[in-house]
Amino acid sequence: MFDREFRFRLPAWSPVLILAATCVFSVNCSTASAQSSDSEMVLFGPNVSSNNKITTQGVRIEHPSNGELKFTAPPSDGYPHVQFEFMDTPRRLDSFDALEAEVFNPGDKPLKVVLSTRNPGSRGRDGSSAAAATVPANASGVIRVAFGSWHGQTDIPFDASKIRSITVMLEKPSEASSLVIRKIRAVSETQLLERLKTTAFFQKQTPFFGRGINIGNTLEAPREGDWGPRLEAKHLDLIQQAGFDSIRVPVRWSTHAQTKPSYTIDPTFMQRVRWVVDEALRRDLKVMINIHHYEGLYANPEQHSDRFLELWRQIADEFEGAPPELVFEVLNEPHDNLDAGKWNRLLADTLPIIREKHPERTIVVGPANFNSIDALQFMTLPRDRSNLVATFHYYSPFQFTHQGAGWLGDESKQWKGTTWTGTPEQQRAVRNDLDRALRWSVENEIPIYLGEFGAYQEADIDSRNQWTRFVADEAIERRIGIAYWEFYSGFGVYDPEKEEWREGLRNAILGK
Repeated sequence: MFDREFRFRLPAWSPVLILAATCVFSVNCSTASAQSSDSEMVLFGPNVSSNNKITTQGVRIEHPSNGELKFTAPPSDGYPHVQFEFMDTPRRLDSFDALEAEVFNPGDKPLKVVLSTRNPGSRGRDGSSAAAATVPANASGVIRVAFGSWHGQTDIPFDASKIRSITVMLEKPSEASSLVIRKIRAVSETQLLERLKTTAFFQKQTPFFGRGINIGNTLEAPREGDWGPRLEAKHLDLIQQAGFDSIRVPVRWSTHAQTKPSYTIDPTFMQRVRWVVDEALRRDLKVMINIHHYEGLYANPEQHSDRFLELWRQIADEFEGAPPELVFEVLNEPHDNLDAGKWNRLLADTLPIIREKHPERTIVVGPANFNSIDALQFMTLPRDRSNLVATFHYYSPFQFTHQGAGWLGDESKQWKGTTWTGTPEQQRAVRNDLDRALRWSVENEIPIYLGEFGAYQEADIDSRNQWTRFVADEAIERRIGIAYWEFYSGFGVYDPEKEEWREGLRNAILGK
């Protein structure tokens, strides 16, 4: 019942409740054609057709409307899907960088959606490209897969001039679920970027917070010193003297506050954070503080929301009247049960609390799913975006940046030896990702900031230097400010035991 095959080209009178490859019933599918420009080619959507077929596995296709295709899958521990197959000859898309699928989740639970494409004779990852994104309940979204990438890995053999099929699938739906496919298109991020650079919004931007660094594994550790050195004045001197513009200071307030109302923050810890802020500002460093590693909130948002709001009320009170060079970031990397929908609601409750005492201070907000680029589209922004900046984090390719990272378990050990040498394919992957972030920024007219990027110490230093320099320079070129992760721990640019900079890495961040 759920495994079927259909040709795209259906007669206009067909009573079958299946819409093939983008024709509405009133359109003569044999005369419709793909819509194309320098920056995109629509392969599936209203009034677009080709002589292809659609196959399904584990899904039922329901009635289409306005060129859309809706499918429903029962609960599954697999990947129920719809596949669009180019029949006559493989489709040539080598003038484009990626595929995008515009979808809508009509259900009341988030759905993880996978978009993949294959070459003729593909085997496993070779000859395939795939990516996934979680679409919130009752929301639209875009799933994007870059050619030659496989869930973040960017060195997969793939020939974009020979595309045999495109598949949209649900990842292990826990209950009966539906998805609407509205459009599938090939896109050229390079062409889109050139358009973005001509906009008035882009032209007035400067890289927010310049070139900065995270004081990681310090105040966001369970207790300062648990994960590395304690921050001293000499460290801030080093950062200022090296030429950094700013620091981002992650803070784990949740382990230094009472667990019952009024959720009072330990005064000693508050003064420790105050010392870091004041000492950095005194050295003409811009400073960002946030709420970081609030594990209880990620796991149980409903139980911890009131405490989170009260923490921000106290932070706002403490820093009332501070110079404008102090910036607040609402929360680091919402994830787990704090999904996009719940995070959007909590963010809407938090901003007025901060604004009560800080009406003009810059506030930084990031999306769910670990501040990923893909999740920016699901973040709900307030109408008044004055003094508001969006942030994202970037650790791609993950198998390179996190090789040997012990907290990821045995899998990360298998990645050891992964290099980044700046091949054309590797560079293109980074550029395309940053272009997507910039594209979202310009379309929403909100500045954007790369709040974390870095490569772990298990990667070879030459690769770390090359990757870091390339990401930093490409971000700055797009007028995106940066903060490297981090100063003096596992990703560190400074060696606290030798008390010396890793000069190649430092110079890469600073563009020297």
